[in-house]
Amino acid sequence: MPDSLSPDHDLAAFFDTLAARWDAMQSPERDARLRQILEPRAAVFAGAQRILDVGSGTGAFLPHLHRLAPQATITALDLSRAMLRRAQTKDHTHRVGAWLRANALRLPVAADCIDLVTCHDSFAHLEDRPAALAEFRRVLVPGGRILILHDISRDEVNAIHAQAAEARVRTHVLPPVGDVICVMMSAGFMVLAAEDTSDHYLLAARLA
Repeated sequence: MPDSLSPDHDLAAFFDTLAARWDAMQSPERDARLRQILEPRAAVFAGAQRILDVGSGTGAFLPHLHRLAPQATITALDLSRAMLRRAQTKDHTHRVGAWLRANALRLPVAADCIDLVTCHDSFAHLEDRPAALAEFRRVLVPGGRILILHDISRDEVNAIHAQAAEARVRTHVLPPVGDVICVMMSAGFMVLAAEDTSDHYLLAARLA
């Protein structure tokens, strides 16, 4: 797994310390809730052959990618080596073509080679969102798509981060979707869906 996150050791170390207990911290209803949120968005995954999952963590989103894009090869990327190692112990790993330890602002991925970029429960941690979206645009094929999803509300995300032991994480505020739409459009994306509800936060877009 390449290491391209030298400025981010503190953040990676914080998530490393959480890896062993991360899955136990999640709601037992999480998979069912993800299915319910994603089913109306199945078209976002249609035809995707190469998916980049940014912030894969312990791999919670990977089974849903396998289900919605069964033909796709997935690249899983995260800051935390411990999170990725835990993800690699799970049953779905045979569908992952590569595991990358890297920062989303400096993707070790060639240009014009990804059909779909997904960010599940990770977008709030992208500290320079215009730069991240520019990287997503660089690696996407023409017409490629992005899906950003937090499976709890924006208020819940921000409340959790406000209590984080790592000071840097306490600055990771999830903005209103309207703010992100403006950044997406400036980066050359056409927004397909925007949902900021009491139980989830979702944005889908296509490279114009």
